Amino acid sequence: MRSLEDRIVTKPDDNIDELRKKHPEGLHFAVGDIHGEVRTLKKLMKKIRFDPARDHVYFVGDYDSGGDVTALLNYMSRYYQADHELPGFHMIRGNHERELFPVYPLENLPDIMVVRGRKLNFYIAHAGIVSAAFGLINDDMSREPHRKVFAYRLEDSTCCYDAPLRQVVWSLRGLYSQRSWRHVWPSEEDLTAHNACIIHGHSPYCYFKKPDRFTYGDDNLFWRSQHVWFCSELRSFNIDANVKGREQNGETYRGIACLCMEVYDELADKHDGCLSTDLVHDAENGIFGAEYEHCGWNYSTSSPDSILNAVCDMKTIVLEGDVLKIR
Repeated sequence: MRSLEDRIVTKPDDNIDELRKKHPEGLHFAVGDIHGEVRTLKKLMKKIRFDPARDHVYFVGDYDSGGDVTALLNYMSRYYQADHELPGFHMIRGNHERELFPVYPLENLPDIMVVRGRKLNFYIAHAGIVSAAFGLINDDMSREPHRKVFAYRLEDSTCCYDAPLRQVVWSLRGLYSQRSWRHVWPSEEDLTAHNACIIHGHSPYCYFKKPDRFTYGDDNLFWRSQHVWFCSELRSFNIDANVKGREQNGETYRGIACLCMEVYDELADKHDGCLSTDLVHDAENGIFGAEYEHCGWNYSTSSPDSILNAVCDMKTIVLEGDVLKIR
């Protein structure tokens, strides 16, 4: 097991041009919680040289509660694609769109997306994944082996208070440890067998940073500048860089982070699906960050209709009695 200091990653995130030379066809990114901070998001898109004609960018939710959500969604609507096979912005819902005074409920968007790479399957959800959803989705994906992107909406009964999939939208304490008595996260063996890589936000990085240990799983890494977590046993990245600037355990930060999927897909492909802490630590940089830039409030009267009126190709996970089903 690496020491605490050895598990801190300090790579500079200035290698986007090298990645683009390797992948001229475009890149796939996942972006953490934004909370209305449109200027910070624009800084991040500039940093990664976002190309709307080639790139796919997946957002983990929580567009509300901070900044200027209307201005943010108006910006995102320029690049939004309801067809998940096409380049552009692709959005899922977070808890702030569902439960915390949502300005825009975004009920027409999915809650979970899965993107098939060369080796890895990237499961993108707001707060994490749980065994029940993981198994159900894997069974569904097995019936369409040539499909590249899957999207799922959670019926309210599956993720309301104390429902079986609640932690996909709003995680509870204990979700990020294989030793949790809840046992809600898929096992390392199950995650490995399905070549899974989980990407989520929701929980600000500072919730897991203690003076003498890290608590995001048991075998983890922390990117010092971008404020991103990785845990090999969970095969998971937490990319909520804390743009809201919450304070916890004496830690506070304001910024947005994103992950380039190609970096970790290639890494796993070279190592027979392995995503060990050592391999991820020593790989080329695939994590990018932008520090907070205040956006103010513009009192915009326009509406992001291309997002609000979009019809996405997605399936719905429902609860029939005590049984979860996809329809």
